[in-house]
Amino acid sequence: MYDTSVNPRTLKSITEGRRGAAFDYGRKRIGWAVCDEFHVTITPKGTFQRQSPTLWSQILAALDAERVGFCLVGVPLREDGTVSPLVYEINNFASHLEDYSGLPVILVDESFTSRRAVATMVEIGVRRQERRRRGRTDEIAAAIILRDFLEDIQ
Repeated sequence: MYDTSVNPRTLKSITEGRRGAAFDYGRKRIGWAVCDEFHVTITPKGTFQRQSPTLWSQILAALDAERVGFCLVGVPLREDGTVSPLVYEINNFASHLEDYSGLPVILVDESFTSRRAVATMVEIGVRRQERRRRGRTDEIAAAIILRDFLEDIQ
């Protein structure tokens, strides 16, 4: 597992020419988004229900169907350096994701992405009813995680 403190050149070599997926882990749902191998197009793909008994088979099938070559998992970092209890769950999820998929998994800061997702939807004119649709914010947050990471390694 990698984090963004790893040399940017190393991260670029892991991701270059590969389709990527980003996950926004939550207590109820896990939002996800994918990018193409050129890292130009980012597409929100929906959510997985975290408590589903078939969670891992769903995730692995989706990664396979999208031909994903690397994964990002967002971790909320606090400004004061303390770690929330959710971070332990996220690290466990990321570890399982790497073990089960065999893909490189990179941990990235996802602080405030849910707020930014809502603000983005408001800005582009998404109606309130659509913004409140279960999981919509989660999948947009995953897309933001992916976009921010790709911009950082350019």
